[in-house]
Amino acid sequence: MTASAHGRRASAESLGVGGIFVLSLGAFDFGLEQSLIIPALPALADHYGASLGAIAWMVTGFVLASIVAIPLVGRLGDMFGKRRMLLLSLAAFAIGSLVCALADSSGLAIAGRVIQGLGSAVTPLTYGLVRDTVPPDRLPRAIGAVVGGASAGAAIGFLLSGLLVDAFSAVAVFWFLLGFAILIAIAVWVLVRESPVRAEVRLDGGGAALLGLGLLALLLTISRGSTWGWTSGRTLVTLGAALALLAAFALVEDRVRQPLVNLGLVVTRPFASANLCAVAFGYSFFIAVFVIPQIAAAPASTGYGLGLSTTGIGLILLPTGVASVAGGLAGGRVLSRVGPRALVASGSVLGIAGYTLLALAHPSPATLTIGSAAIGLAWGLILTGIASVVIRSASPDSTSVAVAVNAVTRNTAVAIGAQVAFAIIAGADVAGTFPVESGYTWVFAMGGLGAAVLMLTSALMPGRALLVAREGRARGRGYGWSSRGRTLNE
Repeated sequence: MTASAHGRRASAESLGVGGIFVLSLGAFDFGLEQSLIIPALPALADHYGASLGAIAWMVTGFVLASIVAIPLVGRLGDMFGKRRMLLLSLAAFAIGSLVCALADSSGLAIAGRVIQGLGSAVTPLTYGLVRDTVPPDRLPRAIGAVVGGASAGAAIGFLLSGLLVDAFSAVAVFWFLLGFAILIAIAVWVLVRESPVRAEVRLDGGGAALLGLGLLALLLTISRGSTWGWTSGRTLVTLGAALALLAAFALVEDRVRQPLVNLGLVVTRPFASANLCAVAFGYSFFIAVFVIPQIAAAPASTGYGLGLSTTGIGLILLPTGVASVAGGLAGGRVLSRVGPRALVASGSVLGIAGYTLLALAHPSPATLTIGSAAIGLAWGLILTGIASVVIRSASPDSTSVAVAVNAVTRNTAVAIGAQVAFAIIAGADVAGTFPVESGYTWVFAMGGLGAAVLMLTSALMPGRALLVAREGRARGRGYGWSSRGRTLNE
C-alpha cells in the first residue's frame, strides 16, 4: 500500500477523543520524566552524595540517550507500528525508574536516567499517531493537546516532586514514575489503535553509534574542561575525538540509503528553518529550570540563596509549567490564524524578557517565579509553532522520522546548553562551598542571548499563507520526501 493510500485510510479511521486524551497522557508522562527530578536535584545530590557536575549528568544522561533513541525508535515505529513502539518506550521509562529508585550511587542513578531517556521516543511516536489518525481540520488542536500534555506533565511534576521528596524521600519521585508509566501503558493498550501507516526502511545502527559517542565526547569536553584544563592534552584529545566522530556521522548519514538522521530533513526548507529554531530554543530555553533549583535551595548565607525545601522549589517552578500548558493550548487555537512564524517570534520575546529579569533582579521568590513563568509561556508557543511546520510538511510515512530529526536537533542543543550552564556555574568563584551569584547571572544572560538568536531565526519560519498553501498542495498531490530527503516525489 502506498503512503497516500495509508494516509487516506488513517484519516478515515479517526482517533477518538479518548485516544487523543491517552496520547496526551503519554506526552504528559514524558513531561514528568523530565520535570519531576528538577526540583529534587539538590535533594538527589545529597541522597547520592553527588557533586554539581554529577547531578548535571542526571539531566544530560537522559537527554543524551533521547538523542539516539528518538530517531532510532521513531524509525522502528514507522516500520513495525507506532503504538507498539510507544508501549516499549513506556516500558523503558518504567525500567529506568526502577533502577534509579534502587540505586545507591550517582553512577548507577545516571545509568537509570539513561534507560529512562531511551523511552523519549514517546514524543515523536505520539505526534506520528496523531498525524496518522486525526483529520487535517482537527490536527492543529490535536497537536496543541499533545504539546499541552507534555507541558502539563512539567507543571504538575514541578509541584509533585516537592511533595514526594518532602513527604517521603528523594527517590520517591522514581517510584512514582514507575507506577505512572505502567498505568499509561495499560491505557494505550486499551484505547489507542495501531497506526495503519508503515514504511519499508532499514535501521542505521552505525549512525546511531557514531552520533551517541560523538555527543558523549563533546559533552564530556564541556563538563570536564574546567577541571582538566581547557588547553590540556586530555581536553584537546576528547574534543578532537568528538569532532571526528560527528564528522564521520555526517559522512555516513549522507551515504547510507536510509539514514538514522535524514540530512535532507535537516537542511531542506521548511525543515531547515524549524530545526534551526529548535537548536536556538533547546540551547537557551531550558537553562532556567535547571539552574533555578540550585539558587532556591542554596542557603541565605550565600547572599542570593532562598534556602527553600523541595516543595518550595516546586512552587516556584509550578507557574512555569502552567504557563507552558497555556502557551501550548493557545498556540494550537491561533496557529491557523497567525502562522508558525508569529508564534515562535512571540515566544522569543517572552524568553528575552524572562531572562532579562532573572539576570538583572536580585533572586527572590517573586523574581524567580515571574521570570521562569514567562519562559514557560514561551515554551508552549514555540513548540507548537515548530511542531506544526514539521508535521504538516512531512509525508504520512515519514512523520515520525521528521519529528525525530527535529527532536534530535533540539535535544542536542538542550544537552549542550545544560552542560555549558553548569560548567559556567562550577567555574565561578566560590563563597564557602557555594558558587557566587555572578555565575548564575552569566548563565541567565546566556539564555537571553539565545532567545534573541531565536527571535532572529524565527523570520525564516513559514508564515500563515505559505503554510496553508503548502498543506493544500500536499493534500492535493500526495507528495512526500524521498528516502534520501533531497527531492519531492509525486
